Amino acid sequence: MNMKKIPRRDFIKTIISSAAITCAFPEYFISESAGFFVGSAISDLRITSESNTLCHRLRDGEAFRFPPPSKHYEAIIVGGGPSGLVAGYTLRNKNFLLLEKEPRVGGNAISEKWEDIWYSTGAAWISSPLLEALFQEIGLKIYRIDSLDAAIINGKLVPEFWGEGMHKAPYPESVRKSFIQFKRDMLAIDVEANEKKLDQMTFAELLKPYAPEVKRWFDNYGPNDWGGDTENTSAYIGAESLRWAAGLDPSRFTFPGGLGRASEALRHKIEVAGDQRILTEATVLRVANQSGGKVEVSYICKGEIITVTSSAVIVAAPKFIARHLIKDLPDAQARAMGRMRYVPYLVVNVCTSEVIYDRSYDTDIPAPSLIVDFNVADWVIYRDGGDPKRKHVLTCYVPLPEAKRALIQSDDYVRKIGQKVVDQLDGWFPGARKKTLEVRIYRRGHAMHVSASGVLTKLAPLLARPFGHILFANTDSLGGVSDFESAAVAAQKAAKAAEALIVKSKR
Repeated sequence: MNMKKIPRRDFIKTIISSAAITCAFPEYFISESAGFFVGSAISDLRITSESNTLCHRLRDGEAFRFPPPSKHYEAIIVGGGPSGLVAGYTLRNKNFLLLEKEPRVGGNAISEKWEDIWYSTGAAWISSPLLEALFQEIGLKIYRIDSLDAAIINGKLVPEFWGEGMHKAPYPESVRKSFIQFKRDMLAIDVEANEKKLDQMTFAELLKPYAPEVKRWFDNYGPNDWGGDTENTSAYIGAESLRWAAGLDPSRFTFPGGLGRASEALRHKIEVAGDQRILTEATVLRVANQSGGKVEVSYICKGEIITVTSSAVIVAAPKFIARHLIKDLPDAQARAMGRMRYVPYLVVNVCTSEVIYDRSYDTDIPAPSLIVDFNVADWVIYRDGGDPKRKHVLTCYVPLPEAKRALIQSDDYVRKIGQKVVDQLDGWFPGARKKTLEVRIYRRGHAMHVSASGVLTKLAPLLARPFGHILFANTDSLGGVSDFESAAVAAQKAAKAAEALIVKSKR
């Protein structure tokens, strides 16, 4: 297509936002994906990126000069993702400070808006009685999804794949039977009774008796939901997922635009409970236990390094950051944190002039595919209809290999991925490219931990171990699936321990 002849309405505007990539400590990232035609170039590029300077200086061991403490809090929370926000809400009646390095809180659960349409930049849905109760407590309406995931198999749309769809998918009969047998076998396993045994195996080992197509399915589904393909996934995680994945749990819910709406609601409740509880664009540089049951926290905000103290600190940042912050962390705990792996990730929101697909909330695509799944941003509003000519957003998930993390720091590379996503959608839904008005890409260098073999039963107990008056939250403290529920569970446990330390400090 000749770019000089394209009218402005056919241009695709791409906005690239960056998140945890700025704290990218290890090596970097992504492979070119073969087989996707790159169509019209993306124009009108606007990029929003954060600086990685401070994190890299910290990683590289630069010595900072820390001033003496200037203020005391009952508690300090490091990190404003879901775990930090739940901890803050739990401690809302205490005198605490939450420090977040980004301009906004939410971490992996941030929602944004295009043309009055809310969409997700990360966490989309959850099945959790605990969170359902919490979200209702803070005034949120629960939206049931009521939709089994569809799938695209060999270019063909298969509704409700893990339901009746398996029986009709465009696979040979032997493969369809293998999927059916696999589901039956996984549901027959007592995963809790066999947790330790399963966690020592890879999911790939568990899949050996089944058709290769089953493995290829989870080689794409896994990186999207728990950070790893089947070779890098605990067999416990894989087997347990058949109880909830792909809409198999009918209680799963969301909000228009995903779980970022819950992050905003938690932020609001924290701020209503007390002024100046949350400080954004504040990067923590050091957390250190002191004598007398105090902890010093030093952070930089607006170019100034500030030191404060508290009776308890909850480190809700991921462990690849935490291990660089905490002074004199025990060797075994530091090594465990260093063994944690994190997956780079792009979430590509394709904004269109009209609906290009709305037959299911979520649609999964087995490997090999650049897009591993996509969901309909306004599904819970228009699932029963709506004007097909309304503006629309499809949220496309593109997790990337760990070994190729660095390339997503290149805006040109990310723009090419955005093009490929649009072209892949156009292959499935002809005309999608012409209807695309804008592409918004959110990039994260270390989006979530990899739920590999041994993380749950060997590393997690060390990761979550309190160190003096320093406590740990974040999903990676539990070692299972990285989701809002595990973030909340870790946060509530840490907040309860913080409350006990606060009481102890007043005796």
